[in-house]
This record gives sequence, C-alpha cells and structure tokens, in this order.
Amino acid sequence: MAKRWINSVDVEVGENGAPLFDVAGCASFAGGTKTVSSSSTPEKLVPDPTPCRFVWVGARVDGSGNPQNTAPCFIGDAAGQNIPILQSNYEGVVIRVDDASKVYVKVGVNGQGVAYRIFA
Repeated sequence: MAKRWINSVDVEVGENGAPLFDVAGCASFAGGTKTVSSSSTPEKLVPDPTPCRFVWVGARVDGSGNPQNTAPCFIGDAAGQNIPILQSNYEGVVIRVDDASKVYVKVGVNGQGVAYRIFA
C-alpha cells in the first residue's frame, strides 16, 4: 500500500519530542456581543484578563440571521487586526488563545461589532 502526503498539519510536541494532545473538553463558555465605539481605535474583545482555551468570533446577526453590520469588522492582536469578519459571516472563526482579552476588534463603521463565545 502506498502512502501519500495530502496536507500538512501543525503538531505541538513536548520537550521529549512526543506529540501533545488536547482532548479535555471545555468546562464553560460565555459570550455576547462586542461593539466598538470608534472606527479609529481598536478595542479588546473583553476588557479584563479572561483565561480560555479558544474564542469563537462571528458577525452580529438578528434573530432571523440577517446581518447587523454594514461593513466588515477585523480581529487580531494589539499590533494588528487583519482577520476579516464579513457582515454575513455568521459561521465565524475560531482562535486558539489562552486569554480572550488578547483579541482585539476593529470596525469600519462606528458602533458596529462582533458576536463572540469564550470557551474555558
């Protein structure tokens, strides 16, 4: 049987070189919406340090799934926010991070923002 390499994957390894596996579930998840008052100043997703396993961030939508933003929002870290969250991106993106307050949100229109869930 021939083996073929189709895709690559990043694997975290321990000091001894053995792969590390993350199989524990999350004990809690909390979230809401983050609106940013000024398009010229990115803001933290949450103001206080919030330890977590990962964060889901998506577009704000109403109860029928219709977009609430009129322009894309961008997420990233303090140095740069260049991951776009389009107005209709209700599927969102998952960011593996140890603290949700390390995620920043930048908006194109004052008062718009994102929906989020923090998995801890």
